[in-house]
Amino acid sequence: MGSGKYGAVSGMIGRMRMMENISNQLSSVNVQAYKKGTTTFQARLAEANSGMATKGVNQVRVSGESIDFSPGPIEFTGNPLNLALTGDGFFQVQRKDGSFGYTRKGFFEINREGVLTDVNGRPVMSAGGGQITLTSSDVDIAPDGNIWYEGEQLGQVGVFHFKDNSVLRRAQDSMFIPPTGVQPELLPDPQLSQKKLEGSNVDVMRSMARMTSNLRAFEAMQKALKVYDEMDRKIADLGLIQ
Repeated sequence: MGSGKYGAVSGMIGRMRMMENISNQLSSVNVQAYKKGTTTFQARLAEANSGMATKGVNQVRVSGESIDFSPGPIEFTGNPLNLALTGDGFFQVQRKDGSFGYTRKGFFEINREGVLTDVNGRPVMSAGGGQITLTSSDVDIAPDGNIWYEGEQLGQVGVFHFKDNSVLRRAQDSMFIPPTGVQPELLPDPQLSQKKLEGSNVDVMRSMARMTSNLRAFEAMQKALKVYDEMDRKIADLGLIQ
């Protein structure tokens, strides 16, 4: 296979991965606090096998995903245990293995023991690092996370932030996990909105435009591959001429 074919095939594979990425975004447009990701690519010039070669093969490969942590739209729900974050920060929830995950999905509820949890039953951590116990769901939650019920403070929802959000990796249920050894800090001035939820930050119209652009690029690479095939056949035919 000629070097042009390698370049075309690697480009087609990259475009297929990009289409998968866009499809995942569009399917998550209604997922609360979903953060879109962009597939990142790495260009590579592979040297020919011969040490005397003067040309290489241009290749493109997927190198990972870059997560866009820009905020989504804020939607009113009327549920007093729904919280939306404005600006930076994450809620901290305790996973089954005892580790912590971080999310901006503030759809919370109270379990049978009175502990504030996410919809999957994982405890929401307070600013002090412990669980939050409530006697009622009819509470007032201030912008700083302090929880009040009939004039009594019951706790404070913790809001944490990282110096560099790019270190976070995606997990299930709109959750993010930091690498080993990376710890967040308590956000000093959180901005919470009660009875509201953050929506997905996926822009449907822009995603559709990207999908169309990638489809056209994929089709162009298909045509290029057909041209290289035709050139190879003609060269093979010339080689048979006596």
